[in-house]
Amino acid sequence: MITAYLSDKYARHAIFIIFWSSVSIVGYTILISVENVIVKYLAVFLAAGGLAPCISTSIAFLSGNTSPQTKRATALAFMISVGNIGGAISGQLYRAQDAPRFILGHAVNLGFCAFGLINVVILFFGLRAENRRRDRLYGPIPSSFAVASVDSTSFGTDIQCSDPCGLGSDEDRRRW
Repeated sequence: MITAYLSDKYARHAIFIIFWSSVSIVGYTILISVENVIVKYLAVFLAAGGLAPCISTSIAFLSGNTSPQTKRATALAFMISVGNIGGAISGQLYRAQDAPRFILGHAVNLGFCAFGLINVVILFFGLRAENRRRDRLYGPIPSSFAVASVDSTSFGTDIQCSDPCGLGSDEDRRRW
């Protein structure tokens, strides 16, 4: 919950995904390399505890950086579908013959965590460069287009919008 709150408050989803992916990578690395059961138990918490915030933050990150609405819905459906395939694959990766260390399953998860981390870093710098390019080309976004304020006690029903929720003119919508 803290990750969700802070990543939304500061609009920095990628930084939190990078942090929590790194925590998962540390957890899976420990699971692969250590035989002490107590240390492995701690590593399970690191691996799983790092993945959980990544999933929800990735959904917010994707939905906030994809438009128009149809493209966003398709991207989210694809992301969730690919993520759910992991449940079917895990039975083939965590095999009884690999017990008790399950090196294959942990190594594949470690690889996908590292792959995700690399992709988020590339996406972070790519989006930052694109935003800077657009700022140079079109100028910075005026403060009147700021994110609408929400009364959190009413579950988002009292949204105050200026310039229909900050959409601006047709020209502004085409640019962004």
